[in-house]
Amino acid sequence: MIGDQLRNKMILRGHPSCPNTGKCLQTAAEKGVDVDAVVVTDVDASDFRAASPYGVGPVLHDVDFVVYGTTAVMSYLDDKGFGPSLVPRNGVSRAIMYQWSIIATECVAPHIGETVNKDALAAIFDGFEKQVMNPPKRGDFICGDFTLADIHWSACCNLLVIAGAGDLISSRAGVAKWYEKVQAHPSTSKEKIIPFTVLPSAEDVSSGTLQGISINV
Repeated sequence: MIGDQLRNKMILRGHPSCPNTGKCLQTAAEKGVDVDAVVVTDVDASDFRAASPYGVGPVLHDVDFVVYGTTAVMSYLDDKGFGPSLVPRNGVSRAIMYQWSIIATECVAPHIGETVNKDALAAIFDGFEKQVMNPPKRGDFICGDFTLADIHWSACCNLLVIAGAGDLISSRAGVAKWYEKVQAHPSTSKEKIIPFTVLPSAEDVSSGTLQGISINV
């Protein structure tokens, strides 16, 4: 039964073409959290700045609590939602999770747009191939078990596919297998939802729309 603290939907404010928005939506679905999604088109608008004074998104509203910034939002959803944490307890696995999360954020995401410089991403994906082929423990994902790092990468890969750069994934057997596993991964919270399906679609990106998540509410 859903806890009293989650009887109301949270509100996530972001944009479909922003991989960080997708990461937060996917984390919410992983942890069984209902979310209304609101598109932000102007980070300098007064109402957005009232919630995020430095213009940092995405922004999550949970009743009277507001948190902004990808890492903060994902961490809050991971702790607030249901099921085991998406942060490994083992120190080596946890370090690898943060390392590959940072690579996705700082090295991959900046190259995502209507056009993608695949040459600039090729070496990064070669390194990613080696990682998913040799995780620190047995399993199908970056750290063996599914973690926040897989969400960081799947949100980026989703937008790369939409932008026509899917061969960065399909041309590498290990990455392709990992991506298939992520796409089919059931919710960590045991809710009847495949979290990957909440990521923005090509239609969402082209129309500038976001879909919310309705599981319990």
